[in-house]
Amino acid sequence: MDSTSKFVKLLSRGECVLTHFFVPHLFCEKYASAIPLTVKLIIRNGYEIWVDFDKENERFIGLGYLFSHFSLIGGQALVFEYIGGFNFKVSIFGLDGSEIEYPNIVHHLQTCRPRNISLYDGGWSFASYLNCEQDVVDEVVVPRSFLEVVGHLVPDKLELLVSSGLHVVGLFNRKDRKISGFASICNMLGVSKLNRFNALVLKYVLGNTFHVSCFDCSMTETAVYPLPTEYAESLNGNSIAFEILVQPFHMLPYCHGVDVSVDFNFVREWWNRVDYITAYKDERCWSLQIRKRRDWKRTTIHKGWITFRDDMQLSVGDVCVFRWKNDTVHNFDLDIVRAVTHVE
Repeated sequence: MDSTSKFVKLLSRGECVLTHFFVPHLFCEKYASAIPLTVKLIIRNGYEIWVDFDKENERFIGLGYLFSHFSLIGGQALVFEYIGGFNFKVSIFGLDGSEIEYPNIVHHLQTCRPRNISLYDGGWSFASYLNCEQDVVDEVVVPRSFLEVVGHLVPDKLELLVSSGLHVVGLFNRKDRKISGFASICNMLGVSKLNRFNALVLKYVLGNTFHVSCFDCSMTETAVYPLPTEYAESLNGNSIAFEILVQPFHMLPYCHGVDVSVDFNFVREWWNRVDYITAYKDERCWSLQIRKRRDWKRTTIHKGWITFRDDMQLSVGDVCVFRWKNDTVHNFDLDIVRAVTHVE
């Protein structure tokens, strides 16, 4: 499976009294076609439960026993990783963001015994949730309960390893409970801060290595790739990211995709196979779905184009200019260069 086939579910109090919750739309867009209608959730202590996957409504149904057996009342988080077939690996994170110490239980329909959790079998994780009020540039705070489990093993000098294979040197300040080194990731990405993501999950796997998973605004994991040096400065300017020349077939009632030219391959490579961008014009904005065809040779704007086209009253020959808005490849300021019409 894709190394980024993960999502985070933050549980509300209301969801924990129900028997279902919604799966992120972007995760469903990317993986639902490969996932069966019934799936098995495998908790690290050996607990297993079968639930239904309602693809039409993008929900997991039948979670009551899981919530009850693990005393989930809201505020906790579940990290799901699809590993193929019917199976999802699931980790549970407590109110402080640290992975919990799992109870010695299995589902009442299982005949096996609970499995002992070992750092040698999957490491130990914590989550750092990002927001707009507190910028994350170089440091994240480590939960106390995480350190109670593995703190004595974590060295002062670390290696941060993100999903794309990017390696960064970090430091652990034991007194302040902080891991630093994320500024190097920011620099490689060409961004000023990591708040373009909604959450980071750090997994300690013994030695000096932390695996870092980054989750976007939908709480779906996204791969992190370094930004080529020649483009690093342009992200913070107002230079052109890509352009769309409106063609006659873009004006059809059921347009099946608007190609992003290979001339703008840099930005195309940054997008996931199914992704979303936002275009801003004055006080308005539009969400546009990006899709990469199976051969990866075509990248198109898909859902959202017709609404955007009609709202902007586009005509054949108009040019939509998407300019870098900030330090992300998902937000763009929009200019429209109208086609020149000749009047005899």
